[in-house]
Amino acid sequence: MPKKFLETDKRKWLELYESGKTEKWIAREHAKCDPRTVKIGIEEARRKQDVKVARAELLKDALRKHQDSLLEELDKILSALPIPPEDFTVLSWHRNGDSIFTQLETKTERQTSDVPRPSRVSGSQEEVMRGLLKQHLKNDRLWKVLAQWEKAYAAHLAARIAFQLKTVAILEEKTGYKLVDRKDIPPFLYSYTTGDLFYKTTLRGAFGVGSRIDFEKDIVVGTGEIRYLNLILAEVNPGNEEKTKVHLLAAFKQLGESPEVSSVVETHITLKDAAMRVRQVAEQIKLLGLITGQCEICRRLGI
Repeated sequence: MPKKFLETDKRKWLELYESGKTEKWIAREHAKCDPRTVKIGIEEARRKQDVKVARAELLKDALRKHQDSLLEELDKILSALPIPPEDFTVLSWHRNGDSIFTQLETKTERQTSDVPRPSRVSGSQEEVMRGLLKQHLKNDRLWKVLAQWEKAYAAHLAARIAFQLKTVAILEEKTGYKLVDRKDIPPFLYSYTTGDLFYKTTLRGAFGVGSRIDFEKDIVVGTGEIRYLNLILAEVNPGNEEKTKVHLLAAFKQLGESPEVSSVVETHITLKDAAMRVRQVAEQIKLLGLITGQCEICRRLGI
């Protein structure tokens, strides 16, 4: 009955063979068996070694791809920290979509939780990757500062909405005219020109950006209308043009002194600070070159 050899024996034969020993020498000096048995054993050991190496390479490649995906998700977090421009408008000045008129007509206060945030598609690969990253970085400071940023973002948009509503309220109060987004029976103000112009100009002034506008000079009166450059701001009854201009200038002055515009500036600063903290924490993680910890994918790979 032929002698049976262990896997450790065959691996030793392969080691001796690769060091320069012949099959005959191994059979005679080490294995004490037929050289053909040694040859078959060496071939078996080599096949198993090749499989082991191939599996190791596959595992290494899978881990590298997994780490790349995690680092990519971290980059997506960094790229999804929007800081609205100084004159950014949340609500439309027209009766479409998320409109200023919807807010005015329903007379509902938009809560912080209702303010639009950067959206993520539920069940998407992006959402799955965010979940895996959270498993790796469980209890990491990143999630705390990211939550602070999301809260600051919502508060900032809410402040902008409040200022848009304030813009409408002051314009209508000072002039006694309604804001409309289509031609009506005079007198009235156009929302998409007057509302938008006063809102954005006031914010640019509060942030100290852009060129200074001289409304007293640039708002001109015509027969039955008030203009700013080529924009018609209001249509009025003849004879009320100069009075309407005075009221518009008073509205602009009051807007610039309103607490709502100050809130926009203050929440903008808070939002920028929150975004900076997220970037600092995320960049520190990236400096390691890999995402530490473990997730479900890692466990399936046996890591």
